[in-house]
Amino acid sequence: MCNQIYSQGYFDGKDLNCPTENLEAKRLFESGIKILHLNVNLDPKNIDINANIFAKAVEQDTTFCDAYFFTGYLLNLNKRYKEAYAFLSVADMLSVKPSFLYKQNLASLCFKVGMYEEARKTYQELSVKFPTSPEGFYGIAATSPMIGDYKNGIENIIKAENKYTDNKTKTQCNLIKGILLTLDGQNLEAKNTLEKVSWKYNNDINFNIHYSLALLKLSDLNNDKKMKKKAKRIYSRIKNKNYIPPDLQSEFKF
Repeated sequence: MCNQIYSQGYFDGKDLNCPTENLEAKRLFESGIKILHLNVNLDPKNIDINANIFAKAVEQDTTFCDAYFFTGYLLNLNKRYKEAYAFLSVADMLSVKPSFLYKQNLASLCFKVGMYEEARKTYQELSVKFPTSPEGFYGIAATSPMIGDYKNGIENIIKAENKYTDNKTKTQCNLIKGILLTLDGQNLEAKNTLEKVSWKYNNDINFNIHYSLALLKLSDLNNDKKMKKKAKRIYSRIKNKNYIPPDLQSEFKF
């Protein structure tokens, strides 16, 4: 999917977004690309050395967005998230054209470290600039439980599911859709959606939280003791109850 949006040659140092005329920056960048390909085992020490080479290219040309990107990309691999964010956000800002790769990496990093509002903003940009890709729509939906706009999330996960072609990712979409339907109070639809993927996620804590809650709400609505018993059984799979979001903990009244 991604190869349709950007050339894989980018990781070979080709098709750059902000080519530099600075000879030293160019030399350092080319050295960084060579080391990137040599470090196939992703040794952390070599990743840091590699990141420093790209960072030196940035020092030579502070408009060289490609050097910013590779510095941030490598720092992210080494879990130096704060520094990675600084470089990736500048790369995205400096790029002379919208870059799928820049926005995807920036949004993913923001999501990982809990910067959900910024992740959402970048995923929205992805969905606008690259509407044929499911990634932006998927990201909007993935941030929806934290931001609280569940209906918007449901709309976007359906768009993402329709754009993905592989069954594995479609299954992931159904998990997110089921979670969002539960949070939106559409409990019958949530139950039906989550049951489609129970074979895959029956040991997943997020699945068990939201499937149990959907069953519980439906059992209360229909006075269905058998369904309530099943909801309690699913709830018992949640070993660490502290993982349940605080706003949902009070909903589990058996």
